Amino acid sequence: MTSPLERVVYRSDAVARSEGPVDLSAIVMTSVRNNANSRLTGALALHDGIFVQVLEGGPDALSALMDVISADERHRNVRLLARWPIQSQLFLGWAMVQVDTRTLSHHAAKVVVQTGSGAQVTGVLADLANARLTSLI
Repeated sequence: MTSPLERVVYRSDAVARSEGPVDLSAIVMTSVRNNANSRLTGALALHDGIFVQVLEGGPDALSALMDVISADERHRNVRLLARWPIQSQLFLGWAMVQVDTRTLSHHAAKVVVQTGSGAQVTGVLADLANARLTSLI
């Protein structure tokens, strides 16, 4: 029997730091190490000062990670967009992938950082992650 899986999608406001802009690549490197140990996968974006993240894995590991994220001083106003059971992970093979939102249309960017549901945000980030994978091949 396989373990249950869930997907969590959230947005949060990046906190401006005195030492300069948020170093998303450092966050991703730490996430890759930590998520691999917890068997979590996902995608992370930073667009116009808004973090957007999709996380997938076991319910207990996701709850523990969301507690850490909520307490992280690099974020504020963590807003859970959705959490639901899933059959399989979309980001399998990516303990954490950093997606580049610079190529998004105005409408798609608005969906990601303002108006989109958890499912819509997941779709956009999955498309960006797949585009990144294709560019690496």
